[in-house]
Amino acid sequence: MSKYKDLTKEKLLEIVEQQDKELQDPKKYGLFWDKEKVVEKVVADCENNLPVMKRIGSKEIKTDDSEDNILIEGDNYHALNVLNYTHRNKIDVIYIDPPYNTGNKDFIYNDKFIDRENGYRHSMWINFMEKRLGVAKKLLKEDGIIFISIDDNEQAQLKMLCDKILGENNFVSNITIQGTANESNEGVMFQSVTEYLLCYAKDKSIAKINKIDAVSQNWRSLNDAPSGLSSRRQMGYTIYYNPDTQDVIPEIDYDTSGDFSDMENIYVDDKELLGKRYIPIRPKARNGTAWRWRWGMETLIERKNELRFRQNRNGDWVVEFGQSGFNAPRDYQEFGTGTTGLKKIFGGKEVFTRPKSTEFIKWVLEVGANKSATVLDFMAGSGTTGHAVLDLNKEDGGNRKFILCTNNENKICEEVTYPRISKVINGYKNLKKETVKGLGGNLKYFKTDFVKNTNNRDQLKINLTKKCTEILCVKENIFNLKKDQENYKIFTSNDGTRHLCIYYNFIDKDFDNFVKDISKLNGTKAVYIFALNNKIDKKEFKSIKNVSFEAIPYKILEVYEQLVKISKK
Repeated sequence: MSKYKDLTKEKLLEIVEQQDKELQDPKKYGLFWDKEKVVEKVVADCENNLPVMKRIGSKEIKTDDSEDNILIEGDNYHALNVLNYTHRNKIDVIYIDPPYNTGNKDFIYNDKFIDRENGYRHSMWINFMEKRLGVAKKLLKEDGIIFISIDDNEQAQLKMLCDKILGENNFVSNITIQGTANESNEGVMFQSVTEYLLCYAKDKSIAKINKIDAVSQNWRSLNDAPSGLSSRRQMGYTIYYNPDTQDVIPEIDYDTSGDFSDMENIYVDDKELLGKRYIPIRPKARNGTAWRWRWGMETLIERKNELRFRQNRNGDWVVEFGQSGFNAPRDYQEFGTGTTGLKKIFGGKEVFTRPKSTEFIKWVLEVGANKSATVLDFMAGSGTTGHAVLDLNKEDGGNRKFILCTNNENKICEEVTYPRISKVINGYKNLKKETVKGLGGNLKYFKTDFVKNTNNRDQLKINLTKKCTEILCVKENIFNLKKDQENYKIFTSNDGTRHLCIYYNFIDKDFDNFVKDISKLNGTKAVYIFALNNKIDKKEFKSIKNVSFEAIPYKILEVYEQLVKISKK
């Protein structure tokens, strides 16, 4: 029901007048849509049901002692709410391939496909994306990056929405991906052959974009400046270069206040450097006009290792630098759609329409992720992102981890996403019945679950604590149950160096045994203790080293309440 239903006529008129003023404000600029008409059920449900996770042990995969990857089955908004507690500020890279909202049964909103004739089609899509991007932003590390695939249907709206949520100043690039034209030209004036990869940083000033396909062989002359020496009088310096030692010394050996009319005599050689076999290299004049270098002396000193020195056919020395930055993806047709690769895994069956290719996602990860990155895809589809992470780790010895979230519409998680990851980890038979060796790795499988919200605050805390064990396991990435008592549990990481210790404390029993068991553990100990008042008495742990504490479920509840407030806006 509308939040305005109980307001007086006078109050409603006041609200309308205020909104009208805001819309007419010339400084007001941004993306507007009718939020009242497009309330999303899964978002509204979080006011009454707090999402948690339930571990599905029968679908776990373990092949080694590396850290676990995670697959969450359920609505991605619910999963993101849980991850906002477990992984806030912990994700290095997010990649998502959202529904493109073509009007051709690719976007479901409130359990219905949205067709092209729906007057609220764009409002529904924007509302859907806003709620998820708003939560996802909180998951990124301060130097984290998000990549979003999109096409013409919502590209313009998505750009404005990302400007609003992530900040226009954090826009990195809108990379054009070359595709193929639709085979049918019926009713179409121009054939679109492109998709886009929108890239934003959480904080562009500290984010790092890796140089993929670096243009290191596309050398450019340092003499190729846009203007002459008279425009930048300090930038005509001599580069003294020693071919034997590759040492570089820049020096201003001319009168910077001169008129530069006598090009033959403006420079005075540094005879000491010449005596040490240094060669003077100077910018070449153009049409009798003294010219300059592209870089100032400070930049040259800072980047001298990027320079290349060579002699041209005339025997003159040339100074060149490699182009910085990276190339956009080569050609989307070269990557393909991923359909063929997925068919090979599933014995020739087409189990998913036009998945992104593994090679394409690997390229995305090479651009934005380091070798130990945590990668999130909360619109996982067929699981390409997880496959790409495992493949890339195998190639370069990396230790990247993935978190995948997908619903189970048409059993996609059960019959496509999970089986694909399982086959890729464990190995499978290809179309020729040949064995394809598995890439290795571990996987934990979860389903979203709920705790009923209640006005009885203490009872809500008790109920949430009873169901928070899996959430704490995910937060610490520790899953191996070492001790299972009535009032406490202790879990150990795969390598045995980290421990998760949970004391439920509902009847104040076994606390001494809990402390004793913790004292026997080597490595780090993350201790979580139930406390209605959010206070922990730590005196019993004084002699135990490498221990961190948190009272539960206060912080979990706090995160959820913040998100519920945001969802109402």
